Amino acid sequence: MLTVSTPAFANENVTIGSSGSPVRDCYHPQQGYPSSACTYLTTLEGGLSVRLVCQYAGQNYSGHDVYWDYVLYPATANHSAGQGYTYDYNVNTAATTPPYRDSRVPICTW
Repeated sequence: MLTVSTPAFANENVTIGSSGSPVRDCYHPQQGYPSSACTYLTTLEGGLSVRLVCQYAGQNYSGHDVYWDYVLYPATANHSAGQGYTYDYNVNTAATTPPYRDSRVPICTW
């Protein structure tokens, strides 16, 4: 999967928005950028605390956002622990207006 050193921000938790958010594996096989065409892994529950590792520009999500967040998520009753890309629009980060790029978070190395 993603090969990056874990930045300090990844040790801080962010939460998934109330509507939940699908997680995608864009590395197996590798895609050109994060998108809904990447392999579906699971849907993270609204309110779930996850670790944000980095962001990468990808498919525009419903006209709102081009950034996707690479997150590490814990196991719950609905899924095992894992990692993958999810729409930044559905993640509660410090970025509150389009294009939702949180300047505290590094860009993912593709």
